[in-house]
Amino acid sequence: MFCCTKKINSFFFCFAIISSIWIDQTIAQEVTEGHSYTPASLSQEPVQVKKELFPTSSSEVGDTTFTIYGDASIPFKIYFVNGPQYDNIFNPNPTGIILGNREFNFFCSMEKSIRQNYSNVLEAKEFEYLGRSYLMLVSFREDCLGDNCRYRCYNVFDVTDPAQIRQTSFSSLYQGTDSFGDFNNDGKLDFLRVAPKPPKDQQPGELVNNYLITAYTMRRGIPKQLTDQGNSYYLYVEGDEEARQFNVLQAYWFFNVKNKEGSDAEPTTYFAEYISFDPMYRYLYNPNGVRIEKNRWSVLITDVGDLESAQEHCHIVQEYEIEDVYIMIDQYSGDITYQVFAGNFVSKESAESYLKILNSYGVDGQLTDFLKSY
Repeated sequence: MFCCTKKINSFFFCFAIISSIWIDQTIAQEVTEGHSYTPASLSQEPVQVKKELFPTSSSEVGDTTFTIYGDASIPFKIYFVNGPQYDNIFNPNPTGIILGNREFNFFCSMEKSIRQNYSNVLEAKEFEYLGRSYLMLVSFREDCLGDNCRYRCYNVFDVTDPAQIRQTSFSSLYQGTDSFGDFNNDGKLDFLRVAPKPPKDQQPGELVNNYLITAYTMRRGIPKQLTDQGNSYYLYVEGDEEARQFNVLQAYWFFNVKNKEGSDAEPTTYFAEYISFDPMYRYLYNPNGVRIEKNRWSVLITDVGDLESAQEHCHIVQEYEIEDVYIMIDQYSGDITYQVFAGNFVSKESAESYLKILNSYGVDGQLTDFLKSY
């Protein structure tokens, strides 16, 4: 795959995609006893790849390099700002994508709290599913050390309406478009996240071939884990190096799955979802209770007396086209309160831009410096 994007003092990755791997599209509920599974076989209907995308040209404008994808349904360009003032660690080069006349950053987590500082695309594809159109970009995970190098970063854009593009990000072992499908049969696009999870008897230095597979739905650009009365749907499996083919060891899934002996895998809620809000520490959480790294600047929207109200306020703010909303617990004001924040920024200017958006909707937010508070 031809790559044009440059990065100073960083490895430059260029790959050649020789061919696409077609996975057996066996319907999941019709697999034979003892038959191993593939990610694609877990969905009733496979994703239809519309086009594989490659850069068509590049350009230099001032200090910025643009890699242009002119053959896409909605042409886009990836930018990279050059300059001696940038440092890989302390002041990374600005980079991102301009799509539909909007600028997006690259992320590698569902919370989208920390942007990626390089933009070398390994795979770019357009696909359609259940009447909607999507653009998928896959890249390396930035903290690529040890087992982390097995992960890929997914940035997926719902481009059905060019005026209302929504971005979803997550990391997973590489599966490409096989990561996507309708796994709970509700008529909406879901995705699988595959993560190594060693067994208890795993020896140090051994390659981990056991994986935890969890499912999420793409809701307004913010993934929501698929659960059943608080229990997360999951598969604990043993497979090849990239979990492209695997046997089920343990499961709590949408339908009965078979283990490698051909018997029904015993359903268990061992890996049930855990909401990790902790009032003893001033951590920052997404609305689902996942703790994230706290940067310096944000906008305080409100504080309420219970978690459910805080989560509801988060959903209201997301209607204002602000996707990154968070909750922090304040136990120092007498009673425990749940504070709702918009944004999680390194720069004050970014937080101020969010404050202006909120003000335009009649929300009287308060600029907050996490470094100086408490």
